[in-house]
Amino acid sequence: MNENLINLLLVEDDPFDRNFLKQALSDCSKSMIFDIETTQNLSETLECLSSTDFDIILLDMELPDSSGIDTLVKIHSKSQHTPVLVIIEPLEEKTAVDAIKNGADDYLIKGKIFRDVLGRSIYYALERRKEQDRAEKKLAKLIEDLKSTNKELKDFAYVVSHDLKAPLRAIKTLADWLVTDYTDKLDQDGKEQIDLLISRVDRMHKLIDGVLQYSRIGRKKDTPVYIDLNDLIPQIIETLAPPNNIKIEIKNNLPTIFAEKSGILRIFQNLLSNAVKYMDKPNGQIEVASFEQQDYWKFAVTDNGHGIEPKNFEKIFQIFQTLTPKDQNESTGVGLTIVKKIIETYGGRIWVEA
Repeated sequence: MNENLINLLLVEDDPFDRNFLKQALSDCSKSMIFDIETTQNLSETLECLSSTDFDIILLDMELPDSSGIDTLVKIHSKSQHTPVLVIIEPLEEKTAVDAIKNGADDYLIKGKIFRDVLGRSIYYALERRKEQDRAEKKLAKLIEDLKSTNKELKDFAYVVSHDLKAPLRAIKTLADWLVTDYTDKLDQDGKEQIDLLISRVDRMHKLIDGVLQYSRIGRKKDTPVYIDLNDLIPQIIETLAPPNNIKIEIKNNLPTIFAEKSGILRIFQNLLSNAVKYMDKPNGQIEVASFEQQDYWKFAVTDNGHGIEPKNFEKIFQIFQTLTPKDQNESTGVGLTIVKKIIETYGGRIWVEA
């Protein structure tokens, strides 16, 4: 089988032009040998494309049963992966531009179709299609690799959920038994050590839950619904039950948005709980506000706490990163990372202002 053989479909109803093009093709470079099949109208061409695969199509768009761009569109829809070179009349540059927009790879002008011009046009059209095929194969492999990675991540999440949590539960159970059965035999230091052990187990449990939640973002989707934030935010505040010295206030009328409720709930729940957890003032003030922009909503959760230094603005969104000792505030360093990922999944962004 000749690897240089090019299966070409010549669509031309005029006998003179058809013979001229056949001769021009036979005069092309010896590196290109053509097996030429001809059709003379649109219906014949579509029938031919249904039964035969071609490497390239040479098309006169003015046919007895079809005319202009409509001819190209119908042929291109029938054979989307085959390069098409259209033949246009002189002074029809607009037709050429429209043809390129509608899927043609190049155009040739009647009366100016010389051997070298025709050969180059065919060569470059075939090379572009080869490059496109390589890119599509590469993309298909990347998609397949991504599917495989997602499956591995899902399997990993399953292992984390079941195989790591089980021994943690056993450790905590043993620690609880020690406290219950040997409380009269333990001195104060021993009791403190067991309490420390239990708190470490609880923290590890929360870390695992945080990693699992992070891994599920974007993979497990809920059905979007309309959410009135004027109803949702008060529910979150009631669930948080902030201490009496901390007041959470909604500054203005909040919008109704269309989104996955679980994601929006997690965003505001995390931001508000952080504001409560790290409040260091005797009279804490936390505010939730919204601002309508040109094509999106901007939300702000502000408080009068000790604030964050500019050097840590990015750090707080990195997984497992905390700004205070973990023993001082029980934090996994996962919450804001989850919030950031959810917001970016929606196409938004989150940032800190001093």
